[in-house]
Amino acid sequence: MAERMSDKTVRSRLRDALNEPGNTDIGEPRARRRTPEMLLGLLLVVGGALSGVVVFQRSNDRTVVVGTARELQRGTVLTRADVIAVEVGALPEGAATSAGNAGVLLGQRLLVDLPAGVPISPQVVVPDELLGPSEALIPVALERGAVPSGLGRGDAVRVVISFPNQGIDAPAPQVLGDVVEVFDITNSDDFDDSIAVTLRANADIAVDLARAERVQLLKVTNR
Repeated sequence: MAERMSDKTVRSRLRDALNEPGNTDIGEPRARRRTPEMLLGLLLVVGGALSGVVVFQRSNDRTVVVGTARELQRGTVLTRADVIAVEVGALPEGAATSAGNAGVLLGQRLLVDLPAGVPISPQVVVPDELLGPSEALIPVALERGAVPSGLGRGDAVRVVISFPNQGIDAPAPQVLGDVVEVFDITNSDDFDDSIAVTLRANADIAVDLARAERVQLLKVTNR
């Protein structure tokens, strides 16, 4: 009769069988290593994200233009202290001055008020011509009815002075000879009866304006 194996021997041989290389279908299977596949998937995801960023950046190209360093009022003659570099996206042609052409704006006079940090268009500036030896900037407060509708900076006007409060002996209204330029014009508000106008004119007319009881402007279309 064959000798019966002890329980200890049976357990030892079963353990050896489970550990043999060919018996992968016996007992609990080992976890498969998927490291290469996981890395490949991660690279594909990251690569797709980066390509999306590149496309986004290319479709939103930025450019550097000349902008306002602070709030500027019309009539300001631009200096280096008034301008800064501003990075913007796509703008219509003529809406801004490129940083490389910043020098063309210096010494120019603003035609409009501009807030801080906005691009400066070449359309809102004009050359600032120096006053001649006999010229002056003459401020005048005018009645609304004495200012032509739509009058603005740079317009050419003739000045009419009159003396309506001096009765029948008052001098006839007089049109001053020179065509003058509107250097500045300020409308306070709709309820104010006067408009402040600064004229660039021969200094001699300042005397006529000072003695007149009423001053009226006539817009000249062709200078």
